[in-house]
Amino acid sequence: MTEIVVPQNRKSAFPLQIARKIRQLARLLLVYWPQRRRQRLILRELTDERLRDIGIEPHQARQEAGRPFWD
Repeated sequence: MTEIVVPQNRKSAFPLQIARKIRQLARLLLVYWPQRRRQRLILRELTDERLRDIGIEPHQARQEAGRPFWD
């Protein structure tokens, strides 16, 4: 019977990878999604004149504001 030997440093790296992925997911859920939602709500409230001042066409702003926050 063949025994598979995993180096000691590989065993400790796996939980660190999981922890890193959990932190990335938490950052996405707690920081980026609310930030996108706020930005899109603000974009929706801008007048056509102000949108053109910042170089965005009104139809582009409406399209962006209508996107879900997770997109």
